[in-house]
Amino acid sequence: MTNKILINRYKIISELGKGSFGTTYLAVDLDIPNHPQCVVKQLAPSDPRPKVFQVAKKLFEKEAIALQNLGKHNQIPNFFDYFEEEGKFYLVQEFIEGNDLAKEIDSQRIFTENETVKLLTEILEVLKYVHQQKVIHRDLKLQNIMRRKSDGKIVLIDFGAVKEIKGLTVTSQGHTTTTIAVGTPGYMPSEQAAGRPKFCSDIYAVGMIGIEVLTGMGANQFSENPSTGEIIWKNQVNVTNNLGLVLDKMVLYDWRNRYQTVDEVMGELRNISKRPLSYKRLGIVPAIAALVSVALVSITSIFSKGVIEAGEGKDVEAMYNRLDALTEGGQWRKANRQNWQLINQIGDRDGDYSYISVSEAEQFSCPDLQRINRIWTQRSNGRFGYTAQLQVIYGNGDTLEAFRDDVRAWRRFAIAVGWKTGTDKDDNGYLSDKDLKFTIDAAKGHLSTDSENFALILTRAASCEL
Repeated sequence: MTNKILINRYKIISELGKGSFGTTYLAVDLDIPNHPQCVVKQLAPSDPRPKVFQVAKKLFEKEAIALQNLGKHNQIPNFFDYFEEEGKFYLVQEFIEGNDLAKEIDSQRIFTENETVKLLTEILEVLKYVHQQKVIHRDLKLQNIMRRKSDGKIVLIDFGAVKEIKGLTVTSQGHTTTTIAVGTPGYMPSEQAAGRPKFCSDIYAVGMIGIEVLTGMGANQFSENPSTGEIIWKNQVNVTNNLGLVLDKMVLYDWRNRYQTVDEVMGELRNISKRPLSYKRLGIVPAIAALVSVALVSITSIFSKGVIEAGEGKDVEAMYNRLDALTEGGQWRKANRQNWQLINQIGDRDGDYSYISVSEAEQFSCPDLQRINRIWTQRSNGRFGYTAQLQVIYGNGDTLEAFRDDVRAWRRFAIAVGWKTGTDKDDNGYLSDKDLKFTIDAAKGHLSTDSENFALILTRAASCEL
C-alpha cells in the first residue's frame, strides 16, 4: 500500500498498525496545501459475497456518519472523510501525534491511587461526551487512548462500531449476521462478548484500565471467581477501600449491577479525591514523575509530620506570621512544613493528606498565593518560593504546560532545584527526605513544596501575576 493513492487524493506513507479488524495507515492529503498528514483506516468484509458487501456498505455509512458527528470534540480525532474503493471501506481522520497509554505506562510501571483516580477521571470526562451522543466506544483499552504531544491531553481513538464489517456473513437461512465480537479480551465484558454492548460496557473497560495501571498486570491476566464470574485482582495490590469499591462496581460481571452512567462514576471519584488515599512510600517512581502533577521529593517530611505543632493554632493570620518568623530565622525545614499547613488552611481543606484536585488548585486565592510567595522570596533573597521556581522552569527553556505534562521537563526541573541527580533521561537519583537540603545555600527553587500536586499549585500561582 505504500505510495498508493486512494480516490486520487490520499497518498499512503506507511503502515501504522494492523489488527484483526483492519489496517491503519499514515497518509497525506494531496488536495490540501502543504499536504497535511492524516490517518486512513481500511476495513473489508471477510465474506466476499455481494449480499454481505451491500449490508456492509450500509453499516459502514451509518457508523461513519456517527463518527463524523463525534469528531467535534477536542479529545476525539477530527473526522475528515469516508469512502469505498475496490471493495474496501476507508475512514480518514486526524493524525494524533503522541503515544498511546500502553507505551506510556509500560515504561512508567505501577500507578499510585491518586494517579489512577486522575487517569480514570481524564478518560471518563471524554467518554461522557461520547455517551451523550448515544455512541458506545466498544474498544476502550490502553492502546486506544493517546496522550497528545502538543498539550498532554488524552484522545480516544479507534471506535469499535465500524469493526463489525469485518465479521459480516450470511447464514444458511439467508440472514446477514456478524461472527466477530467487537472488543478486546480483558476489557470486554460478557454482554459485549455476546454482541449486546451497553453504555456500562465502556465503564467496565475503563475500570479494567484502572485495575491494570494500579496492579501493573495486563487486563487479560486476572483469574475469575468460577462461581460469580468476577475478576480476582485485589490480591495483587494494596488498595484503599474507597477506590477498591469503585473499581469493583465498575467491573461487575452482571451489567445491571454496574454503574450505569459516567456521571455516577465521576461522582464517586470526586468523593474519593476529597479523602485521603493510600500513600505508597516508594520514593520517586517513574509513574509519579510521568504525570508531572506530583512532587514527592521533599513532601515526605510534610506528610510524616502532618500535625500542626503545639501552640500553632489554626488562625490564618497567625500561620502567616509563623511562616514569616520561621523563614526569617532560617528554620527552613519547619517553614516548609508550616507552608503545607497554611495551604490546607487557605484552601479550606479537611485533613493533611496529599492529594489536591484540579478544581481545588483553581480555587486558591491570588492574594494568598502572592503573600506566601512574597514571604519566601523576601526571606530567602529570591532563592526560594514560586517566583524562583518559575524562573527555573523558564530558564530550562520549558513552558508551564510542558512542566505540568512532559516528564522530561519535570526531570529537568527536579535536577535544577536539587531534587534529583543524574540526567533528564532517567527516573533514578531522586533524593529521599534525609538527603534534602533545608539550608539557604540549597539550589534555587529548592523550597517550598506544597503538596503531591505541586505542579497544579505552581500553575495557579503563575496565573496570579506574582
